[in-house]
Amino acid sequence: MLAASLLALMLPRGAGASVARAVTLAQLVARSEQVVVGTPLEAHARWESPGGQRRIVTYTRVRVDAAIDGGGQSELLVRTLGGHVGDIGQVVSGEAVLSIGQPALIFVGRSADGVLAVTAMAQGHFPLRRDGHGTLRLRPSPRLANLVGAQHSAVQRLVGRSVPEAEQLIAVAHSHAP
Repeated sequence: MLAASLLALMLPRGAGASVARAVTLAQLVARSEQVVVGTPLEAHARWESPGGQRRIVTYTRVRVDAAIDGGGQSELLVRTLGGHVGDIGQVVSGEAVLSIGQPALIFVGRSADGVLAVTAMAQGHFPLRRDGHGTLRLRPSPRLANLVGAQHSAVQRLVGRSVPEAEQLIAVAHSHAP
């Protein structure tokens, strides 16, 4: 019994986290067509082959509550990787999770195939939550990867900020973009 317990401790286990290179706020702004405060209204998943690899993708209809930078549409259709089709589900570590009814600050850009997607995956998605004073504050995306170089990242600069504070930082980053 003791030998079996020791063997079980030595067997490799699956890792529950992913690692990504952090993007700066300037990089996030430069790679995005739009930055919006939006509320996901509905989502549907299906099989596609983005980048030549067959996988489940989810399309989320997002109501634009406020355009922070660029755009002008009242709604966006945003694709994220992963989701559920029938009995099959796929989770993509480090991908943004757009939860229905949960407002968020979202950086949106075009993927290689021209579809709107969250820029830099979870690094471009900031769910909004009210603090103890009722102020909406940016939170990290639930599937945010462990970031290499996080000290200068957009996530580090934005998490905990109010929407007006984030809007100011984004405007400054946009004015310095090439």
